Amino acid sequence: MSRVSRVSRAARTAAGLLAVAGLAAAVALYVDRFCPRPVWHHTFDLRVYRGAVRWWLDGRPLYDFVRPGSIKGFTYPPFAALVLLPLALGTETTATVLLSTVSAVLVVLVTWWLVAPVAARRGWSRGWTVALAVPLVFALEPVRETFGWGQVDLVILALVLADVGALRRGRPWAGAGIGLATAIKVTPGLFVLYLVLTRRWRAALVAAGTFLGASLLALAVDPSASLRYWTHLLWQTDRVGAPAGTNDQSLRGLLARLAHGEAPTALWLLLAAAVLVAGLWRAVRLQRRGDDLAGVTVTGLTACLVSPISWSHHLVWVVPAVVVLADAGTWLAAAGALVVAAVFGGSVIWLAAGATVHDGSALAQLAENSYVLLVLALVLTLPARPLPDGAAAPSAGRTTAPPRPAGSSPR
Repeated sequence: MSRVSRVSRAARTAAGLLAVAGLAAAVALYVDRFCPRPVWHHTFDLRVYRGAVRWWLDGRPLYDFVRPGSIKGFTYPPFAALVLLPLALGTETTATVLLSTVSAVLVVLVTWWLVAPVAARRGWSRGWTVALAVPLVFALEPVRETFGWGQVDLVILALVLADVGALRRGRPWAGAGIGLATAIKVTPGLFVLYLVLTRRWRAALVAAGTFLGASLLALAVDPSASLRYWTHLLWQTDRVGAPAGTNDQSLRGLLARLAHGEAPTALWLLLAAAVLVAGLWRAVRLQRRGDDLAGVTVTGLTACLVSPISWSHHLVWVVPAVVVLADAGTWLAAAGALVVAAVFGGSVIWLAAGATVHDGSALAQLAENSYVLLVLALVLTLPARPLPDGAAAPSAGRTTAPPRPAGSSPR
């Protein structure tokens, strides 16, 4: 390599580092100074997890725990307590650092997994593209809120996306991530139905078996907690929080705000059923057109809509949605990606918190409900990307990796 080439390469590297550092600094400044939603919530949810698990380790009923000074207790299935056990054994600082580190690593890995193939297809540098994308992913409210509350949504996202990759490669363990995610948080169970509807029978059985195995393990460890949760507490959605609050961006939350306090049950069930059918129908069509990531993303967004409660940190599925839109290859989809990123990055709902219940202007009500409306729009319109040969998802009946075309080489 000539001296001129070395100097040119060093200059490009320096410019790239400067761009990444500048973008990261801009995001940090925005989040710290200008964002209407503060990023730090003193990892309150993590403290609830820790308190409940430590209470349980002392021999007391897991679901009797209520964090002092609040009304919050443990709301996840019993298997989640086993998963969260390491966070309860050390100090609170150690738990915060551990969960934040795991979440940060997952942001980088998920961003790489989503963005690197897009960069490669367009001839961009994968490393620099991912490095620039990571601060932008962190700027989205669902990701920021996961860190601020000490939540596990990035773990759920990573487990499901791991199955997307496993399905693409025909791995025999595909479905295990969805099964574990469902055993931890219930709502990912919709992905099992997605596997069934797309006729990935083995993956669906693996997911169901993993969920059942994890749940039976929790049953063996604490039978009373499991019986109490699955027969009674699972249906008590009011234990999670009030649906009329701005933070609940589910369909039920939207209806509750419009009704000034409580969503009409019949209307909510009817609307949720319609969205569920439409969302799964679109997810299956996207998968059959070769874009499994788009199908899984629509399934995840549908789960957020039909769930009785969906806090803004549950909406991490907007991350792959933005990538799918940006990669769709049309100006309209690119504009959609910018709108979604701007609304979620700008924490728009908090600019008009309480507006719907308190008879705010139509514009303020639109802002307060913008997340649920955008998620609904994504479920109904997210496109399938024009992927090159070999990048599409395996066909419904395929259970092993497809053979490479003659003359091809590993990449």
